[in-house]
Amino acid sequence: MTADQRADLNQQALRAFQRDLPRLWAERPGQWVAYRGGQRLGFGLHKHELYQECFQQGLQREEFVIFCIEPQETEITLGPVVLD
Repeated sequence: MTADQRADLNQQALRAFQRDLPRLWAERPGQWVAYRGGQRLGFGLHKHELYQECFQQGLQREEFVIFCIEPQETEITLGPVVLD
């Protein structure tokens, strides 16, 4: 798998997670979810459980992404905040 293919797979995973997040948050808050591209692979109470499940399926580390099911930050602050 090339670096470009991995990056594309990871972007697909992020988009799928963001698409699914409202439902996941309602059904499984605080759990972990694994994606390979747009495909959801599974859930776990602990991140390491999902790693093991993915490895047991024959996947390499760069072939899947694991996210925590929690609200996502929508604001980014760059640099210090100066108050007068």
